[in-house]
Amino acid sequence: MLTMLSTAIILPKEPTRFQFDLIRKMPEIEWDGIYYSGERQTLNCESSLIFSSPEIIPLVCDLLIVADPEFCTFDYLSFAIRNGCHLFLSDQHILTIEERKQLIQLAHEGGTYIQIQNEFLFHPFQKEIQLAFKHKALLEISQTAPQKQSQFTELLYNNLFMILKTSGALVHKAEVYSGHKESETPEVINIHVHFKNGTAANLTLRLIDHKEAHTLTITSNGELTVFDFTNHEVRAISALEIKTGNKNESTNPLKMQLSTYIQDICKNKDPEINLYDDLTTSLLLEKIREKIRNGSPTTSIHH
Repeated sequence: MLTMLSTAIILPKEPTRFQFDLIRKMPEIEWDGIYYSGERQTLNCESSLIFSSPEIIPLVCDLLIVADPEFCTFDYLSFAIRNGCHLFLSDQHILTIEERKQLIQLAHEGGTYIQIQNEFLFHPFQKEIQLAFKHKALLEISQTAPQKQSQFTELLYNNLFMILKTSGALVHKAEVYSGHKESETPEVINIHVHFKNGTAANLTLRLIDHKEAHTLTITSNGELTVFDFTNHEVRAISALEIKTGNKNESTNPLKMQLSTYIQDICKNKDPEINLYDDLTTSLLLEKIREKIRNGSPTTSIHH
């Protein structure tokens, strides 16, 4: 039996920031409210769903999608949580670390959930990575992203999140190499992370002008599995055989995120990309960025 969830959305002023038309007819969603503060435009929905006040939206739904960063504030989100809303956030980085901690606590007390929108972290490979990972494995991530200096923080965040989510363990120590300190955005950064369960991870991010590439390699129990995000393929290598599988990306990631999140809500299950995991990643990311700003070319972070 299909489960439908009463849902409302706050649309961004710039329509290109959020593809509303892709989710408008999702069978899992029963639309009960829409708020849009931008210039008047034709929305493909019933006019009775459009509200003129953002304060009303959290009062009429179970799931609130906040796609406008102007409303991704602690005051507004805490108001929504206190009114029993599950949240789907498109831009949580506006919130401070302390605000995220408080929102996590409020949601826990109110029995609601918070999911973060992130296409990369919802890539089909992510579940396969969890299955391929074995206790005390070696994780190696290499990403070359030429001319993407403006996306440095996002790229670093996504890779760190993937490492922490895959290991499922606490960080013991992290060593950071960022070359000579000429700016807050180094051309090359290498991070080696030791986890308390014995797992180790090595992340190398290059922003210099080379061909774009992004791979995650897991070495465990005599087997090596390579997840190639650029070519959309998985290569599993053991002592006896080599297997290669191709993956397509035809499924709309936004619809998949919302559909899975609604299923998680109905099962009282933590969402795939929740605010707690985001907080853990953001804390490590901030320590790394602080070391880049203030430290020598090679620095250590101890937990």
